[in-house]
Amino acid sequence: MAISALYVLPGRNPPGRLRCPAVTRSRIRGDLIAKLAAGHVRRVVDEVTDQAVRETRDQVPDAKAWETEADERVRPSHGEAHGQTIPDNLLYRLPQQVYVRKGRGPDGKALNPAGGWKITPGWDLADAPRDPRLPEHQTIRCRCESLPLPGMIAAHVSRTAVRVTRTSARASVQVTFPRIAESEFAEHGGGWLARAARIVAARHR
Repeated sequence: MAISALYVLPGRNPPGRLRCPAVTRSRIRGDLIAKLAAGHVRRVVDEVTDQAVRETRDQVPDAKAWETEADERVRPSHGEAHGQTIPDNLLYRLPQQVYVRKGRGPDGKALNPAGGWKITPGWDLADAPRDPRLPEHQTIRCRCESLPLPGMIAAHVSRTAVRVTRTSARASVQVTFPRIAESEFAEHGGGWLARAARIVAARHR
């Protein structure tokens, strides 16, 4: 029996989750539904879904995490990024910051009495600490590191049980991880879940 559909749902994924359904469709008489639930079609979809889980774990990117020295010298934007864990085909998001000097307003009251760098709205993007695309004030004397986390996303690949209706048997592979949908549809290194689906579907044509 061939699987009639194995695909990624691009527009129906909540943040941090991707689904890849395995579906077989056929016309089923009502008196056969109980047999189907424990029968051949269910076993086929079950096996295909297991294969899709294994292939997805092979194709999924590794993760990475932004790590600071966690001391008083860490600039505010890097402190905010500390522990940010994302797929390694994506860019870190560092809060933008500006330097505000100490001073006094026209009324004589102190402005920014502490002085120093302050977080502002917006992001600077970086593949890793000291990325050349970052503004200089985000890279100079930076001591941060990008910690590779191989296998972390693969550990978050799971599947649903097979669900049988009158016309189909369906199960899904899902991946739950921060910014995971963005990773799948990224220009750089994306398409890994769709690729896993194509590989498995080709085995069952």
